[in-house]
Amino acid sequence: MIIRTAFATSDGQNIDRHFGAADRFDIYEINTDKEDYKRVDVREVDKACLNHEHHDERMEAVTEEISDCHAVFAECSGTGARTVLERRRVQAIDVERPINVVIQNILYGKVKLIDSRYLEQEKQRRGTNDTGNKKSRDQFAHLKRRHPCMGGKANVTAGRIHLPVSPGCNIQCKFCTRQFDKSLIRPGVSSLVLKPEETIDVIKRAMELCPELTVVGIAGPGDTLASNQALDTFALVKKHFPELICCLSTNGYRLPHKVDRIAEIGIETITVTVNAIDPEIEAEINEFVIDEHGVKHEGIEGAKLLIQNQLKGIRRAAELGIVVKINSVLVPGINDEHIKEVARVTAECGASLLNIIPLIPQNGMKDIPAPSCELLDHVRQEAGQYLEVFRHCQHCRADALGIPGKGKDLHSELYKDRPCEVAETFSHG
Repeated sequence: MIIRTAFATSDGQNIDRHFGAADRFDIYEINTDKEDYKRVDVREVDKACLNHEHHDERMEAVTEEISDCHAVFAECSGTGARTVLERRRVQAIDVERPINVVIQNILYGKVKLIDSRYLEQEKQRRGTNDTGNKKSRDQFAHLKRRHPCMGGKANVTAGRIHLPVSPGCNIQCKFCTRQFDKSLIRPGVSSLVLKPEETIDVIKRAMELCPELTVVGIAGPGDTLASNQALDTFALVKKHFPELICCLSTNGYRLPHKVDRIAEIGIETITVTVNAIDPEIEAEINEFVIDEHGVKHEGIEGAKLLIQNQLKGIRRAAELGIVVKINSVLVPGINDEHIKEVARVTAECGASLLNIIPLIPQNGMKDIPAPSCELLDHVRQEAGQYLEVFRHCQHCRADALGIPGKGKDLHSELYKDRPCEVAETFSHG
């Protein structure tokens, strides 16, 4: 059995903070069957108590951050905190000891610290989640027959359009080059940015050019969730073309905040670009993230925030029955030995498919060679132990149109009467 625990700590060694006064929780997974444990996350939070008084909104926010745990250990947890934690089915345990001592007590059963009721509740919670995950799995099997980026034969029979409606991004990948271009074939490139209300006529024209069209996707040119344009567009698409599958691609930073609306609109599938689940590795690939308040978080700090939101969003999307595909950019010497771990963790969160994209050497990674076919195949085989691997990626543009497996992109014909725009807001998407 795996017991997931949060520890209120200031130094990563000792349980030395009251729940309301804690601004850091170290998260551990304790495997009692294998007599093993590991720290899986460090979560920094705004203290739940404000001026030494209970603050409802802050208490809810802190509890939400550790709601995936069975128990939280703190020096002391007040009545208000226990009430909120109980509602989240997280057990509050008051103890003032070194973290490793508590873990040993749990691991070897010297002291029964975890109430069996909470473990039973976790089984019930997982049962509920499994209902959503089963819906997601069933939907995935259906989509493979109609979505060219989900495997099967649809890659050569079904068409898709990418609507370039998302102008900006909230992260900076080191391999990303910003530009508009009419002919270059790679993610994040477009010849223009559309307004949501313009897309309906564009889709009508696309259907004339590509009668096999089954999927409307948005993959940029910036991130789809960094602004509201993508979701506003999908709402219009569902109203005018309910028969078309909607597919959204994102870096996942804003996914936990917008996944419920994604489900409400009826978007069937999302793709999340997860290049690492280790912050130190992610920080070598991504320079910074910008939060909803416009604050820039660089290096490992930004990487932690990004990974935490990605996994939380993927987990919630799967619970809601949305099919989740993972994109991972393979960067030799940085994450080539790590992508299998990305596959394992995201599969546990409910992802259905993995697409490993070879690095295109450019921008801050222009001196890193593209991965060889042998390396790409090796990484795919390793990751395939955990997630089904998609092997037909075409490095599609953000304004692409056509049947991917046929090798002909109709974007230039679709937008032939519109001039190529100029901007500096592109991302991998």
